[in-house]
Amino acid sequence: MNMSRLGVVTVLDGRSWTRASIRARLSLAALLTAAVVLGAGPAFAPPRAAAQETLSGKVITVYDGDTLKVSLAGRKDERVRLIGVDSPELDDAREQVRFMAFLAKRFTFTRLFQSTVELLPGPEERDVYGRHLAYIRMTDGEMFNETLVREGYAYAYLKFPFDEAWKARLKDAESSARRSGKGLWQREPYPLIGALEAGRHLGEIVTVRFRCSRTFKRGSVRILEAEGAEFEAVIPLDVAKTFPGSLDFDGRTVETTGLVELYKGRPQVMIGVPVQLKRVD
Repeated sequence: MNMSRLGVVTVLDGRSWTRASIRARLSLAALLTAAVVLGAGPAFAPPRAAAQETLSGKVITVYDGDTLKVSLAGRKDERVRLIGVDSPELDDAREQVRFMAFLAKRFTFTRLFQSTVELLPGPEERDVYGRHLAYIRMTDGEMFNETLVREGYAYAYLKFPFDEAWKARLKDAESSARRSGKGLWQREPYPLIGALEAGRHLGEIVTVRFRCSRTFKRGSVRILEAEGAEFEAVIPLDVAKTFPGSLDFDGRTVETTGLVELYKGRPQVMIGVPVQLKRVD
């Protein structure tokens, strides 16, 4: 029988090989040689993010809308930058932008401060400032990065590479916030309400008009207390120093604009920039 027609050859070690098997072995040898020459790693090395662990800790500081500090058990505290989002800057030269930045900070504070969260890793562990990069997952499973954008307190920040599915979710969240006019996209004038109504507008940006019964210092803040209603406008003392003129509003009607929060059972608006407070009479 003509063995060459069957594609079989005999080699020196006495074993018979098909031409196909020889070609396969030569191809494998070439690939292995190339891997050695190029210094290639394992063919199925996991992505960098897979080597990072999911961390859990308590939020102890909120610096701004997209940056916070988390206390981690058994290791040093981490300054964390949220992946894929960008809130306005508190040090912007424009007061209106600082106002929106302050609202974003307050939103993050009311949602996360003293809460236990999980830090889910992305493709890179840290940014150029040494901050830990993460997706924030709350105890109920809510992904805070997406919530921050969907509620209008941050833009989808897609400049750096990360998961494409996450990019799509954040782009959709920003589009939703724009359509709904939330947060950064809410148009002025803001809804005008009385102090008695404030408790029904928790988590909303509104302007509250009230007559100030008294102003007083409480710790590191100055309080403007509403007459005949459970409502306060709260000004940190370092912010109060930036206000022109006197902060004596006793007996005056004032308007304060901001995010309505609940503090010890009382609705309040925290003030971070002078544009939030106006005397009506």
